[in-house]
Amino acid sequence: MSLKIIDPHVHFFNLAEGQYTWLQGENPPAWPNLELIKQPISEKELLESSDFTLAGIVHVEAGFDNNAPINELNWLTAHLKKLPFKAISYAQLDCAPVQFAKAINALAHPHLIGIRDITEGANAQRLLNPVCFSNLQTLCQQGLHYEAQFELENTAIAAQLARYAKALPQLKIIINHSGLPNNINNWQQSIRMLSAHNNIAIKFSGFELLALNLQQQQDCFETMFSYFGEQRIMFASNFPVCQINASYNDVWHSHQALCKTNKIWHNLSYANAKHFYNIP
Repeated sequence: MSLKIIDPHVHFFNLAEGQYTWLQGENPPAWPNLELIKQPISEKELLESSDFTLAGIVHVEAGFDNNAPINELNWLTAHLKKLPFKAISYAQLDCAPVQFAKAINALAHPHLIGIRDITEGANAQRLLNPVCFSNLQTLCQQGLHYEAQFELENTAIAAQLARYAKALPQLKIIINHSGLPNNINNWQQSIRMLSAHNNIAIKFSGFELLALNLQQQQDCFETMFSYFGEQRIMFASNFPVCQINASYNDVWHSHQALCKTNKIWHNLSYANAKHFYNIP
């Protein structure tokens, strides 16, 4: 069994230089182990924290500087010297198309592979704004992905995402954090609907943010696997946030335990992320 992994959802924090107002502002999240999550970690420390061989990562924007997201990309380039990596940055998906195009141009960087604009809860309504289609079209033309992060139980928003996927078949859409399952029936309906579009993939991660027990998490995996199959699911850690519940190493061992064959493990832990994110 291959022990080589690519982690497509990692955050590095630089709290001394970055803003991260969501994490170190007046109202930080009420998470267990918050001080552990905020603790700076180097590339070397992450590489040494697991039994697995970390062969690459995708760094997902973490709010270093939302007014000038290029600053996070530049810091990453200085910080990451050994790990092959791609980066997901931030741009507001429902802003005016001219403004969006300007924001994307300002993010020009050799490691950039896509953008994420979190639309959880009531913010999901922003995805209904007609300008989103134009802005997703811009991403597609630039060869960039869209990382979708909202509760898939919101079936109306999931249906809108499916319409975007159908209208822009060349656009790669990656669903973050398993679609944040809570209302499982509605979540399953959206999983079925979105999986019908071959340009949509999904990351199995983020369960430390949810109130599901281990059996429910396994059931979610089985549902995802039955619809998205072996080629469009990626295991990810959400490090360092995963430390709410488990160490980096334990997260990957729990992922490995879900796989019935070595081939499934290889695809979900390495090959799919390498393909979707063009990791060298």
